[in-house]
Amino acid sequence: MELIEYFIGELLKNPSSCPLSEDESFPKGSHQPVFKFRKIRFDMPELQGIAEYGRLIYVIHEELCIVYLVWVYTHKEFRKRPHDDDLRKEFTIIEEL
Repeated sequence: MELIEYFIGELLKNPSSCPLSEDESFPKGSHQPVFKFRKIRFDMPELQGIAEYGRLIYVIHEELCIVYLVWVYTHKEFRKRPHDDDLRKEFTIIEEL
């Protein structure tokens, strides 16, 4: 949990261009120009093997400077990322807020 709190702190400093993150592609049909989709990759030292690599994906509403945390997962749970259908559902909820 401390690790996630650390990343949230970093996002609060500079959400649009956090140096720890990289651009992520939106699932087909869900891109909105006011949003940016980003991913942070990190080691999870308490886990072993393939599971030790974690991901935090989030969306930024650039005009309002709001960060929406979307998913925290390990490489073992999802080799790449959660399924596009699941991500689209999350993006729909975010757009309605």
